Amino acid sequence: GIELVTAVIARLETPTTDATSTAPWRLHWTNAGHPPPLLARPDGRTVLLEEASAPVLGVDPALARTTATCELPSGSTVLLYTDGLIERPGEDIGRGLTRLRQHATALAREPLPVFLDELLTRMSDRQQDDVAALALRVP
Repeated sequence: GIELVTAVIARLETPTTDATSTAPWRLHWTNAGHPPPLLARPDGRTVLLEEASAPVLGVDPALARTTATCELPSGSTVLLYTDGLIERPGEDIGRGLTRLRQHATALAREPLPVFLDELLTRMSDRQQDDVAALALRVP
């Protein structure tokens, strides 16, 4: 049978290491049916990166995939995560995404290990699904 897989495929573009460079960091991504990445800016504003949706992997390799790009401000955090972080049985997934944004807003200025640990603690529940999360902080 055919295996279908969801994924976010992302590429980080970093500026040159030249001390005079003012080029921004950029994230390029496509989303194949996965929960959207979250961008938490240092001022607490959060954005779900919902552009660039594409078919799940395994459907048809000939299908076109769109990509999106956004600038990553200094001090911002990019969070990639599995659906177990936001899904609750019997609850609309939109509520889980709202909860994620609220907690990320509150934690946006914390050091990265605190941001991630506290986010996982605040988002967890008793009947927890497997959760994987990866966070990146722009210098």
